Amino acid sequence: MLNRARPARSTFEHGYAVVIAITGFDGLIEFVAGLILLVAPRLTGSALEALAAELAEGTPPLRDAAASSIAAADGGLVTGTAPLAVFLLVHGLAKLLTVTALLRRAIRCSPRALTALSVLLVVQLADLDAAPAVGGTVLAVLDVVVITLVTWEYRRLRRERAVPAEQEVRPGRIERASAR
Repeated sequence: MLNRARPARSTFEHGYAVVIAITGFDGLIEFVAGLILLVAPRLTGSALEALAAELAEGTPPLRDAAASSIAAADGGLVTGTAPLAVFLLVHGLAKLLTVTALLRRAIRCSPRALTALSVLLVVQLADLDAAPAVGGTVLAVLDVVVITLVTWEYRRLRRERAVPAEQEVRPGRIERASAR
């Protein structure tokens, strides 16, 4: 049995793999959070209140900022649970499907994934404009990185799978050309 050595992976390829893993994990968390918000919104509110209270006990400014952010998010859950849950479900599912397509190198899924992620990014940016938050900004930046990587991978796969016109054999073309 031949033992073929794999070519060394570049720094970009390592970074790409890490971002894809983070995106998949983030998509899973968003999807599960959306399900929990739909099924048990009061439970989510109680958990956020407890977490905010726990973080507020510390004195460092980072804990205070986190506690106030969580408390503000809890207040928004009462009025906007359903839209938030739907957004999290759709966004999480889009990320999970995108990661699956990237891992399978499914080139035909890339334009749809790019469209879905771009639309969701616009919604996310509009929400950030209305209510700025550090966590939302971090997730928006991650989405921009993912959109960039999906675009890069789509173009790379298209180049890789493209066959130069000189090498392409189409019997119908040859017959028509010789018939003229």
